[in-house]
Amino acid sequence: MTYEMLQEAYKGVENYPGLLKNLIALGISSYTIEVATGTGLYRAPEGENVLHQGMNVPRTVASKFDETMTIKAIRDNQLGKTDYAQFLDDIASAGVRFYEATLNGERKRVTYIGIGGNYQEEIAI
Repeated sequence: MTYEMLQEAYKGVENYPGLLKNLIALGISSYTIEVATGTGLYRAPEGENVLHQGMNVPRTVASKFDETMTIKAIRDNQLGKTDYAQFLDDIASAGVRFYEATLNGERKRVTYIGIGGNYQEEIAI
């Protein structure tokens, strides 16, 4: 797995389930996104990792996790009301420090984690 292969998995994707199908086909078992910078660490089951460097100017993350705001940000993005950059801004405002997507196994899920709380949601593919 290379950075170029990872970039290719994102091209032409219209929604999150489409992206997940591409990532799974590439062999990604999980990934973590650090919200302040958007830096991502993508992992394959054999221990292979690819680091995607985020932005140079970090966004501010609220000091306390807010589950209601997190769910609203997720739903707005799922409904196409926000693009990915706005989604990251919105979950940062909700106090999400990072999120972890688990793509292997029967229970695929995303866990949003901040100081004082977290929210987990199963992924429908």
